[in-house]
Amino acid sequence: MLKQFRALPTEGRARAMKDRDYLWCLANALVDREEELDRLCPACRARALEEKCPACGQTLAEGEEMANPAFDMERFARLRGGERLA
Repeated sequence: MLKQFRALPTEGRARAMKDRDYLWCLANALVDREEELDRLCPACRARALEEKCPACGQTLAEGEEMANPAFDMERFARLRGGERLA
């Protein structure tokens, strides 16, 4: 939300915001997005709703997920199980 309004978390206007203010902004952003989609023709709406790579914009195949090569699944499984790492 702060990125959308170009405000740093340390600015007075950002620090004065309460949880309900963030919720209000989020709800309105969702309504605005839905109104934008409603103005599109069916073909453009379908393209706008496609999952895309955030880097290059290429459409992802259905069921295809973005892979993080730095993610360590074994370490995640150990941590999820409550193990402590040395």
